[in-house]
Amino acid sequence: MRLFALPILAATFLMAQPAHSWTISADFDSGPLGSKADRGGDGFHGAGGNSVYTDEHALKGHAAKLTIEDGSTGYGGWGGEFIFPEKLTKGDTVWYQVHVYVPESFDHYSYGEGGRLKFMRIQTKSKENKNHGYLDFLIDKKNDPNAFKWIYEGEQVWQNIGNPEDLIVKGRWESYQMEATLDNVPVDAGGQAEVRIWKNGVLLKHITGRKTLREPTDFSDRALLFTYWNGGAPKTQSLYVDEITITNEKPSNLDTFGHPLVRNLLDGRSPPGTIESLRIE
Repeated sequence: MRLFALPILAATFLMAQPAHSWTISADFDSGPLGSKADRGGDGFHGAGGNSVYTDEHALKGHAAKLTIEDGSTGYGGWGGEFIFPEKLTKGDTVWYQVHVYVPESFDHYSYGEGGRLKFMRIQTKSKENKNHGYLDFLIDKKNDPNAFKWIYEGEQVWQNIGNPEDLIVKGRWESYQMEATLDNVPVDAGGQAEVRIWKNGVLLKHITGRKTLREPTDFSDRALLFTYWNGGAPKTQSLYVDEITITNEKPSNLDTFGHPLVRNLLDGRSPPGTIESLRIE
């Protein structure tokens, strides 16, 4: 029995260890201007056929220009994807930040298939590698009092995010960040699943009553930016993104509530935002 005790303990210990620390940084600085920005390196890892390196608008150095065509849903061309260096499982936390510049002429609303535009997305999968739904941060319907929506497709319960004053401001760079701790049991039920959403470093929502995995054996290995325009784009148009960070390493930067978040690269301070707490009803 002693011969097996140490290996069993060692195996148990190794299985309980958190994922190795890693960070994906997409600054879009090294690719030739006008070339595709979804070939890895400092750009997207795929699914961004209409994303190119640009200096038309950039937060720092160069940026990526994302184009959608009139009537197209855009999958494979609109936005892009990132593949994690290592799978994230129950108990792991990931931070996902993007800086975005939306031109004044850009219509960022969806007019079909639910009327909400997919924005920042983290995919979850079963242990058999089947899709178990996305953690979706979306731009809400036009004229809706909420600026954004959040949903885990594996549970299908909508959450309101932000107020009218938190709507996208065009003609300037803004930052958006989603933090998600993965678990099939939410914090409010004694688990670890929770989500935070920030805009320009201001906490808009802390969600503690929703699961972020369907099953305890599920995992996540991919994040997407846009990638599908519900109902098709209203016209051919482009926006810009820069300095995208995805990491499972706890940031040293803190928000005003003391929560870790990736530091944004915006100049100055954004105006005060609002925070709502979600509780199970």
